[in-house]
Amino acid sequence: MTAPRLHRPFGAALAFVTLALSQPLAAADFQLDNVRMEFGLVTLSAPKLEVKGSALEREAFRSLLDIKSGETALARIDRLSAAEIRAPELVVEVAQGQQKQITTYRDVRFSDVRDGQIARGESAGGSIAGQTPEGGKLSGTLLALRFEGFDVRQTARVLVDRVSAGQTEPLRPLLRRAEQDGYSIDMGPAGKMSFGRTTSRDVAAAVGPEPLGDLLSRAMALSEQTAAGGAAKDDPVRREAEKRMGIALLGFYDRVEIGSGEIRDMVMTVVDPKAAKPGAKPDPVEIRISRIAYGQEAPEKSGFAIEGLKFAGGGGRGSVDSISYVGFSYGPVVKALLEDLGRPGSGPDMDDWRRYVPTLGTMRVVGLSVDAPPAKPGAAPVKVALGTFEMKAGEQFNGIPTSLSLTLDKLVAPITEGAGNPAARDLIAMGIRSLDLSAKVDLAWDAARNELAIRQVSLGGDGLARLNLSGTLGNVTKDLFSNDAALAQVAALGATARGLTAKLENFGLVEKLIANEARKAGRKPEEMRQQFAMIASLGLASILGPSDAAKALTAAVSRFVAKPGTLTLDAKAKSASGLGLADVITITDPTEILDKIDLKADAQ
Repeated sequence: MTAPRLHRPFGAALAFVTLALSQPLAAADFQLDNVRMEFGLVTLSAPKLEVKGSALEREAFRSLLDIKSGETALARIDRLSAAEIRAPELVVEVAQGQQKQITTYRDVRFSDVRDGQIARGESAGGSIAGQTPEGGKLSGTLLALRFEGFDVRQTARVLVDRVSAGQTEPLRPLLRRAEQDGYSIDMGPAGKMSFGRTTSRDVAAAVGPEPLGDLLSRAMALSEQTAAGGAAKDDPVRREAEKRMGIALLGFYDRVEIGSGEIRDMVMTVVDPKAAKPGAKPDPVEIRISRIAYGQEAPEKSGFAIEGLKFAGGGGRGSVDSISYVGFSYGPVVKALLEDLGRPGSGPDMDDWRRYVPTLGTMRVVGLSVDAPPAKPGAAPVKVALGTFEMKAGEQFNGIPTSLSLTLDKLVAPITEGAGNPAARDLIAMGIRSLDLSAKVDLAWDAARNELAIRQVSLGGDGLARLNLSGTLGNVTKDLFSNDAALAQVAALGATARGLTAKLENFGLVEKLIANEARKAGRKPEEMRQQFAMIASLGLASILGPSDAAKALTAAVSRFVAKPGTLTLDAKAKSASGLGLADVITITDPTEILDKIDLKADAQ
């Protein structure tokens, strides 16, 4: 299903720009009836226009209605001057292949129009009527909208002007502020959607080597040709046209700045008839979002955020308190694509995949809850929840973060018993019906010292246990981040372990394991615990040998099994350069590794 074309909150202002390109309005005080202009895919009409406080007289204004007058659009906009321009009704009709949309704005007013800018604009509301790509009817309602600081001339330049080859222009403001009280769209069998108050601020753009209007026309023509089943996918002419279009669209990435804004109270009911089984009624998907924010309106005054997301469909439902990111950018991806497409006869070089890694920044998901349909009839729904997921990526080198922090907090999932899952049966036998897991990974590379600090690697379950690891890897050079896979592999193999600390904290898991084994053996838990402690003491001693490190490890493990609390191991390589892979693979007896490290072990 293709979504219908929706107007932005300042859609009336954009419609006015298009009108101004063909008929710059400027006159003393006068009225013009039955204005209609047709160009390209867009038709504009207004039963009545009222102009007040203009430097032009009526006849001078009338002469500007002739689009064949030879005067450029920018010249007309420069002559546009009025204290106020009113249109009781402004109709914008857009036809795009099978899709046609007519938007009618009511009580449109532009104030203080001069020097190619509109200081203020407003519309009391309006309506939308049209046709979807599938041929269905589309209708909608627009509530009141307002805007301030609309640069008509710069917007027109972006649409119709171009810079010379090799030249660039800075971004210039298009719109200072716009807000709309809300709008709703009825797509017929395809569903409905509505939005509450919508605002946007500080939209800017720059003129590029190709007018945006021409670029959009070419994109539409290529899209219609593809939809009509024109040239084959491997046709060289078609491939070259798609390549040029890709370069042009990607080049526009750095020439637009969307500023900041928010959308409140978004509600969507979407129906995809193709997803339904033959003869069955399509199952709608319902989505609600309390707030979408970006830029200065986002919680951290930058980035993007979705708040209060709820969804339902297919017998399941869920919600997310917030999804957000800060510092994320597709800039590196766009740069790599432009470089690849710019080479004759070539496309994207996905072998060098690191060039296509975006700037990751910080991503965060808070308060996820999902109720899925039961796995089999009569079973309870499957409930999954997540407290927090966060990923923080530091400065990237060849696309790979040089520091990375991953946090997973309170991932709650049920234990489902199955015929081929004996571990699940044991967990349920121990009274564990669900898992409440948390994990943390915190890594950082120090380029000056060629070290990778493993600040923390942890995994734990609430009421069960938690394992924490930390350490340092030496001889980690920048080759680890190389685009050359062989060179990166050699660098990884050359890394050395200088130190490692491991801490295992028991919160009840060991007692549950012992009780379960005692139940299986028909013995008392205390008897089983004593047996395990003896096995740990005698078994490890016979395996590890009589070295001081082996004795310390055996004693600590035996004490932990006898009285489960916290087991801590601290190992450091005796060599200043660390313990490398070559040091390990040459060992014939695993216990020899204890001769190469200083080991401390303790159980509390």
